[in-house]
Amino acid sequence: MSKHWFVPKRYGYGFFPVTVEGWLATLGLLALVLLSAHINNFFVEPGPNKQQAIRFVLDACMLAGIATLFFEKKMKEPLRWRWGRK
Repeated sequence: MSKHWFVPKRYGYGFFPVTVEGWLATLGLLALVLLSAHINNFFVEPGPNKQQAIRFVLDACMLAGIATLFFEKKMKEPLRWRWGRK
């Protein structure tokens, strides 16, 4: 089994999961973002106030940044912009 959880996209900047561990890590990130949305009242009426909306955006950015740093260590190649196969 491969030690790499993610492979880079062929075009653009990013990566996607290719192993069970990568998919579980991605689902864990999604669960944390949804938990932040729930805490900040995105799923109730009348919705979040301005402060809660700002906090959710900051939470999501922080989680994405931390996840990117962690996921990049589990990639097959370094994270960079790609223009397709050479």
